[in-house]
Amino acid sequence: MTHEAQGEAVSIPRPRSHDAAHLSASSTAPHDKDRYLVLRAQDGDIDAFEQLVERYQGRLFRTSYMIVRNRHDSEDIVQETLIQAWRSLHLIKEPAAFRGWLMRICTNKATSMMRKRQRQATDPYDAESLETARAVAGKTSTSTADPVESSEVNAQLKALADLLASVKPELRIVWILREIDDLSYEEIAQTLNLTDSTVRGRLARARSLVMRQMKEWA
Repeated sequence: MTHEAQGEAVSIPRPRSHDAAHLSASSTAPHDKDRYLVLRAQDGDIDAFEQLVERYQGRLFRTSYMIVRNRHDSEDIVQETLIQAWRSLHLIKEPAAFRGWLMRICTNKATSMMRKRQRQATDPYDAESLETARAVAGKTSTSTADPVESSEVNAQLKALADLLASVKPELRIVWILREIDDLSYEEIAQTLNLTDSTVRGRLARARSLVMRQMKEWA
């Protein structure tokens, strides 16, 4: 894969079968493995970037879906995140920090999309939004399968996303990065550009709200 001219589509490598490069890195710790693959990818190794895609595309989708609660939007966010990651890979100065860097791109895109949808939902004079709503209504009226209801979306993932919908976005994202993506407090702080104490405070509030919601659902 090569960097395309500006304005042209960028091809994102698809997951491949395990190759020699993958096997040589398989016994290393996660951060060491990321560092190994990022360094290889920065040197133009397409297989290395494909392995990074394989490692993180599922995590990116889960995170996106928890924030925007829409399968199609989540898939778009994953694709855009991977495109930006490929284009900006040369900017990473500490390859071992790739995971936090990648999640920052993803959460920023997901949050921006969520805010855009919220603005559209509260603007009755947004003609484009009204036209989109009509188009969606037309499609769903002739379709028996909503993307969110698709069997391809894990039922537990949807249930959790629905539960988290009542949690404020700034708290929800911290909870997702910690409880779903297993990022450390330091990684979350770096990803969201927050202080460690702010991360801990938001996480505590988010956990309390989630537990309350779970009790109400029980």
